[in-house]
Amino acid sequence: MPRISYCPRCATELVMRHDGGRDRQACPDGECGFVFFGDFSIGCAGVVLREDGGVTRALLIQRGQPPYAGTWQLPGGYAEHDELLTTAVEREVREEAAVEARFRDVVGFRHMIVGPSTNIYVVCRLDYVDGEPASDGDETAAAGFYSFDEMESMQGVQGISRWGIRHALESHPGSGLSVDDNGSDNRWQMFGLTDVDPRHWRG
Repeated sequence: MPRISYCPRCATELVMRHDGGRDRQACPDGECGFVFFGDFSIGCAGVVLREDGGVTRALLIQRGQPPYAGTWQLPGGYAEHDELLTTAVEREVREEAAVEARFRDVVGFRHMIVGPSTNIYVVCRLDYVDGEPASDGDETAAAGFYSFDEMESMQGVQGISRWGIRHALESHPGSGLSVDDNGSDNRWQMFGLTDVDPRHWRG
């Protein structure tokens, strides 16, 4: 776990303290009460599918910057600390690929504990709305809709992107974790499963 030396709230030098069943860095100032639980980030990626000539294709972008420059992946990025996940993934698709799409549901996620921070990477299914793929000329070098067959001949399509596309193709839209509008507002969201076929649970 990365370590910091001083309290980000009051600048007091941190000490080690047993808290929550393990030793953690904490501020010795009793009025401050800061405890360092580690660095965390939330990433998101959008699976946007479109029918072209009877063939289902998924939106991919080619990375234009290190790391992994030149590889192909789902459009995505980090959710800002003050941004809802659904807003973040729609923004990333628009910024990286010039495509408008609307969040439908979550088809899966990856939890990773290697590197400088613990990361949750949420793969979302979005409904295509409008726009033709185009790179932003900075983060992305290219963008387009590609079928699974076309991906086979492309160099460097990332494995987690293939995984997310496959899960989106093999499940019904709306069958993943969807936003419960009755339990959400503009500050927080509730995600839950919706059975697309009620016969599965009605006897």
